[in-house]
Amino acid sequence: MERVCRAMVVNGARLSQLPAVDLADPVAAKEGLLAFLKTLSESLTAVEDGISAAGAPPVVDGEAAVSKALAGIDGARTSVESARTRLAEASAVDAEAFRGVVVGLGSELEGLAGSGGPLRDLRENGEIDDAYREAGGCRELDGVI
Repeated sequence: MERVCRAMVVNGARLSQLPAVDLADPVAAKEGLLAFLKTLSESLTAVEDGISAAGAPPVVDGEAAVSKALAGIDGARTSVESARTRLAEASAVDAEAFRGVVVGLGSELEGLAGSGGPLRDLRENGEIDDAYREAGGCRELDGVI
C-alpha cells in the first residue's frame, strides 16, 4: 500500500494545479486545458504503473481488487484522451462555439471527480483497507474516500 499511496500522493499534487481558464481568451484557454488534460492522462498512467509495480496484494481477492482499480484507471484515461482529442480539434477562433465545447467536456469529465478512483476500488477489500490504514504513506490521502 505504501507504493500505491506514494504514486497517488505525487500525482494528486500535480492534479491540484488546475489551469487558469479565461474563456474570453479561447486560444490561451485551449492551450491551458490541453496541457492539463495531458497531465491528467500522464498522472493516471503513473498511478496505474504504481499499482501494477506493487503487484497483487497477498490477500483474499487481492488480484480482483487490483484488476478493478486498473480497469477504472483505464476507463478514466480513455475519457480524458477522448476529451483531449475533442478539445484539440475544436476551433478557438469562435469564442462562443469554443465555450460550448468546454462546457461539454466539463460534463463529460464530471463523472471522474466523483468516482472515488482506484483508491476506492482497492479499499473495498477489507484486508487492503486495513493495510491502507496502517501504511504511513497513505495518511496524506486520508479523507479522499
